[in-house]
Amino acid sequence: MGRVYNNQGKYEMALEQQGKCLATRIKALGEDHLDVATTYNEIAFVYDKQGKYEMALGQYEKSLAIKLKALGEGHPDMAYTYNNIGAVYFKQGKYEMALGQYEQSLAIEIKARGETHPSVAHTYNNIALVYDKQGRYEKALGLYEKCLAIAIKALGEGHPFVAATYNNIAGVYRQQGKNDLALGQYEKCLTIQIKVLGEGHPDVATTYNNIGFVYKKQGKNEMALGQYAKCLAIGIKALGEGHPDVATTYNNIAAVYRKQGKNEMALGQYEKSLAIEIKARGEGHPSVATTYNNIGAVYNKQGKHEMALGQYAKSLAIGIKALGEGHPDVATTYNNVAVTKCNMAGVLENQGELARAGGLFRESAAIFSKVHGATHAETLDALKDAHRCEQGAA
Repeated sequence: MGRVYNNQGKYEMALEQQGKCLATRIKALGEDHLDVATTYNEIAFVYDKQGKYEMALGQYEKSLAIKLKALGEGHPDMAYTYNNIGAVYFKQGKYEMALGQYEQSLAIEIKARGETHPSVAHTYNNIALVYDKQGRYEKALGLYEKCLAIAIKALGEGHPFVAATYNNIAGVYRQQGKNDLALGQYEKCLTIQIKVLGEGHPDVATTYNNIGFVYKKQGKNEMALGQYAKCLAIGIKALGEGHPDVATTYNNIAAVYRKQGKNEMALGQYEKSLAIEIKARGEGHPSVATTYNNIGAVYNKQGKHEMALGQYAKSLAIGIKALGEGHPDVATTYNNVAVTKCNMAGVLENQGELARAGGLFRESAAIFSKVHGATHAETLDALKDAHRCEQGAA
């Protein structure tokens, strides 16, 4: 039941169920049983989803200690846990620590399973993801090539994991701004997926989505919309109109309309996305918070600042409850609130309402300070604006 709640984004309920499961297993099997290690792992996964990374690490460490005692350092299950710990460090931006964990995992896998085992390819993939985040693109590409060579040899050219690796290589080229090279890799990915999975498979839809993203980056908005339309058609047919992936595609279409300045059309797509997300995942799911945030951004662009703040308030309420006050997504929404207040203050300043403008700038500064720190440029700029308005009003 805990896994069901986790998939629904009901993280506190998931933790409650996993806690009960843990207590039962410890009582029945003992603290050092491998099933107890599995439960610690599942609890860690929920904390990870909530952005409570230190708590996740604590649970993974408990799982690791049991496995180490029961299985030994060289067992493949140890590699799995090192990978999980590495993934948490990756999300924290502690890339060197993530690399350390992934390298421990890799050493175990190579020794236990051999250099050409698919699990080795997966760990090369994870290390490459770190290099990608560090901007070490050539090293990332080198590891993806190793991953690709193993995958092709072990699984065959037409395997979905090979397609996924082409997809990851495309992602590096995207980061480098090599959009044409990225498109070439996505096309390889797409060819395999259509052949192996069929035109109507959801993974094909995902690749159309990625190609759409490249076109969007190139400013080819109509071509981007064409790819998103293909993605949407597959998603609706394969998964149903009410599936969360369909909601994501509506979000992506809305983002193109925003870029084109077609704000009303963007709002229409966001509203479709929101309706699906609330029905499929519940009002309190983090994805709902993201869509409220996106709607707020459109209202802000339209100069409807009060309406924007209303959407951001909904986003914050959900984000804080589901993810916690310190989660990066919550920080982003706070930042958007601060930007909107600055925009409102700018309007008021132009209208000569300096006292009200100064107050809003000061509120913005307080939020920027909370998100970025007291000495951050945005904090200091907002304080400077507040001081200017307050002096003018005096």
